[in-house]
Amino acid sequence: MLHLLPIRWTLTILIVLIGIALLTAVYAGDLAYGDTLHDMVSIVRFSSLAAGLLIVCSFALWRWIPILQTLTFPYLGGAWSGRLTFAGTRATGSRDDVTLRVFHNLLRIQLVLETSESNSRTLAVHAERDSGLRLNRLYYVYLNERKEGVAGAGDRYRGLAILRVEPQEHCRTSLLGSYFTETKQTGTLELARIAKHPWWKVWA
Repeated sequence: MLHLLPIRWTLTILIVLIGIALLTAVYAGDLAYGDTLHDMVSIVRFSSLAAGLLIVCSFALWRWIPILQTLTFPYLGGAWSGRLTFAGTRATGSRDDVTLRVFHNLLRIQLVLETSESNSRTLAVHAERDSGLRLNRLYYVYLNERKEGVAGAGDRYRGLAILRVEPQEHCRTSLLGSYFTETKQTGTLELARIAKHPWWKVWA
């Protein structure tokens, strides 16, 4: 997610905030005592507190203010459900019991997908944003494992899914795309978000 941040604006805002914080500290009398050691300790203490607050506020503001998400990437956190189709050397068919949990904050995206036969977890996710085409896309590399009690139980294989983020009516969002696996299976995924994480979970 960091690669999607408007770096120039972010650095400018950060420098301005640091300047305001230092001026505030001087005005409040915490600095400029004439004692260099005291001033250095005060600057370090004040900077550490300001950095911590800035990090927490960045996560919270991005999570709560939709316009900030439009500068980076739409918030995808929550529970999803949908359907997948598959075709290949092993089998051909579809599954209507697909569930997906997405954990998303300003720094990372993690997806956990499950069907009645298998679980998959994230190995890597790359978010791509094309503001000109108004297109948001995820490249999702995952490790899939077959569940116990089904054919091929315990088998593991890697795959890649390329998913478009499609806004829908009533503030709903869909994920649509294709996937490919190293076992030469291919297919499509259609998922709709059914619930977001609670507003106070700024890390999820």
